[in-house]
Amino acid sequence: MSELGSGGEHLKLLTRLKNWQGGTEEPNHLILVSFATLGMTEEEDQNLRSKTDEAYQRSHERRGAEIYRLTNTDTALLMKLSEFNQMEWTSELKVDLIRVIQQNFPQYFSQIDQSRMLRIINLQGRLQNAIKFLETFDDRAKEAGVGSGETRPLRESDIQVVRDGMRKMGKKAFSENFIRSQRTALITPGKGAMPVMAEYFISVEMIRQHILTNVDFRGAGLVFQHLTRTLDQMLIECFDEVNPTRAKASLNLNVETVFTHSFQNLLERGDKALANLMLEFRAENILQNWDQFQTAAELINGKGGTIAIDAIIPETLGVIDLPLLSAKLAKIFWRPGSETVLPERKAAIQNLQQRGTVMVLARVDDEIAIKTGHGCGITMFQGFHIDDVLEKASA
Repeated sequence: MSELGSGGEHLKLLTRLKNWQGGTEEPNHLILVSFATLGMTEEEDQNLRSKTDEAYQRSHERRGAEIYRLTNTDTALLMKLSEFNQMEWTSELKVDLIRVIQQNFPQYFSQIDQSRMLRIINLQGRLQNAIKFLETFDDRAKEAGVGSGETRPLRESDIQVVRDGMRKMGKKAFSENFIRSQRTALITPGKGAMPVMAEYFISVEMIRQHILTNVDFRGAGLVFQHLTRTLDQMLIECFDEVNPTRAKASLNLNVETVFTHSFQNLLERGDKALANLMLEFRAENILQNWDQFQTAAELINGKGGTIAIDAIIPETLGVIDLPLLSAKLAKIFWRPGSETVLPERKAAIQNLQQRGTVMVLARVDDEIAIKTGHGCGITMFQGFHIDDVLEKASA
């Protein structure tokens, strides 16, 4: 077992995976646990680490897990599981980890995203996915500020620093350095992938790395929400730089952004300003701002725009009436266990499709997601794996 507390063991784990032979006695599953999205302070991260170490130690004693500490917030476990005990063990570990949060950090309980907290990769057939994850882990950790030295909390004044950064660089240079895109593709069974549209967003990690150096975004609460709304406006202001031809695209926004001067300026670019443009809103943001969203939806639909609902987890399909939200498209997040859950929600998916909502499977990271989607009648996909598929197709 790797010693807990040694830290930065992703290279050791990567070597272990590259030498994995798949023998009957070898571990056959990689379990990745991350609390990075909770946004805790550094001191809270340290306290959380000591509490979760107890859960990992139990996994070692009961299940023979090999434990690798990747960062203060990220841990990997290698263990041997069968189809008969995987669900039991997964539930056991989830309960252990969620209990730690509830009992020691109750203020973060509502922020737990289980799809990001726990990810399971079956090494039989998906070994390369695990290797690829570890090969890029160091870069992602650096972008997230891991090990970057002394930090301070995000402040309201930092938002103006980001604004000033765009002004000094100019929209073109800012766009080239900080705006990223990810494509959505149509993939029908037996046919190649066809790009449909691109989603544009400002990389928060790149902002943190190059403008707000040594600023800790974790635990920033309302200040971080203010920052995201500001980044929304900056993205709109730079949109012509990244999409001058106004090809079909999507922007992921907060509901509040629709009522800003930046969005108003976008509307004033012509009667067809929103043509070919899809506006994505997260379900929780809509519910928190229900009345404002109703007004925003009327405005967007009236200007020829299209509304999409983002960040739907498979288990909640059918809970929210998506057509009632004027949703022409909905993004379902692929996450551990989706290959089992989505087929169980097939009737709900088909009902939504029959009522005019296009379903997209997002965060796709392997071929299994595409096969599962096809089994449920889904032919639209987005994610890092889709980027790879489209890149190979165009090569």
